[in-house]
Amino acid sequence: LLTNNVESFTATSVSKSKKISNVKKSNRHNTILLSSKCNDDNNDSFSSFSSSSSSSASSMNRRNALSLLTASTAVSSSYPFVSNAIEGEEVITTTTAVERLAVPTIQLGNSPLKVSRTIQGYWQLAGGHGKYKIDDAIQNMESHYKAGITTLDTADIYGPSEQIMGKFIEKTPSAIPCTKFCCFRYLDEIDRDEVRARIKKACERLKVDKLPLVQFFWSNYDIKRYVDVALMLTELKEEGLIGEIGATNFDLIRLKELKAAGVPIVSHQVQLSCLDQRPVQSGMTDWCAENDISVIAFGTVGSGILSEKYLGRGPPVQEEKNTTSMRMYSNTAERFGSWTLVQELLSTMDAVASDVRSSGRCDKVNISNIAQRYVLDTKSVASVLIGVRNSKHIEENVRTHSFDLTSGERDAISAVIAKRKGPSGDVWDLERGNLPGKK
Repeated sequence: LLTNNVESFTATSVSKSKKISNVKKSNRHNTILLSSKCNDDNNDSFSSFSSSSSSSASSMNRRNALSLLTASTAVSSSYPFVSNAIEGEEVITTTTAVERLAVPTIQLGNSPLKVSRTIQGYWQLAGGHGKYKIDDAIQNMESHYKAGITTLDTADIYGPSEQIMGKFIEKTPSAIPCTKFCCFRYLDEIDRDEVRARIKKACERLKVDKLPLVQFFWSNYDIKRYVDVALMLTELKEEGLIGEIGATNFDLIRLKELKAAGVPIVSHQVQLSCLDQRPVQSGMTDWCAENDISVIAFGTVGSGILSEKYLGRGPPVQEEKNTTSMRMYSNTAERFGSWTLVQELLSTMDAVASDVRSSGRCDKVNISNIAQRYVLDTKSVASVLIGVRNSKHIEENVRTHSFDLTSGERDAISAVIAKRKGPSGDVWDLERGNLPGKK
């Protein structure tokens, strides 16, 4: 399962003398794949490689130094309502066995900041996801970092999350910590002194002189000071305390207001998955693409609902809703439509995964990989964010970057998504209570 909950594994060093398989150039922007095929016989190739190899691979990502291969392969479709949908389309093939795979990096908007296309998320350290030890949390960060997931996400409201992350950043300064500036209370009283004090405190907790990315959240649109406060953050960017400014969970109307006011937004973090298409249906992803704003998507596998675990069975029972994440994404699944429709989505993704495996693109691909790949290929999406609790699923999370979907496979998934009943409205409308009585 790619449930975004991850557990420690043994790092596998990769000899620099090994050759990297040639791959086709991806149609998703700024993405370079270091391999195109998973291999069962390569001693868990997706395990973390040595720090020197990781650094070398990351550098090659930035230089786009890989040779590229384009191949066409006929693949038979196993979902009946898209007859021969992918036959004759381009798919990735490999010329040799996988030697190693890295998570690609991507530029946020038109900024110089590059982040990994999978990002470690640490909302889970705020509580509501069971007990944990601080040393274990730091080890999880290190294991993910060594596997190429070099960007981390937290927030000033995530309890001790920033402080714990700072302990990791202190010994791994090349990692990229992204945080949030969240405004919930006394919104009409926030001034420059408060903004400065909170940003400097976040720098202290994260052990950095400058915050690489600050993502701005505003809870109540009725108090119309979000532009003013965002411009205060902009002043701190000009001063050097903030590297780049992003937003999180704004609707399109307010996002446009921020942009029009001159707030240099480079990213927008939103819930986006096959179960929640609000950023797409609102026109936000189109607008972000036109305005050099990269989308960072969370909730892409719905706390494991989009996985083999729930294929061919009933919805999560009460005993399974034992984390804040599972309760939230269970609600998302209910808003999407009937459980029968969720099963149709899972069955279609399972069929697509089978096609990917049988075509030789990735031997171990699963439903969750398909769910993440679908989101990563959505217009303006730069990265997917995974919620980390242990290190069990690092290999699976990295695997998402080892293959492409054909247009026919995407069409098959989109055909099911088109039947959805919800969620309605724009990003975070329901959570803010802007759509009373609606799903």
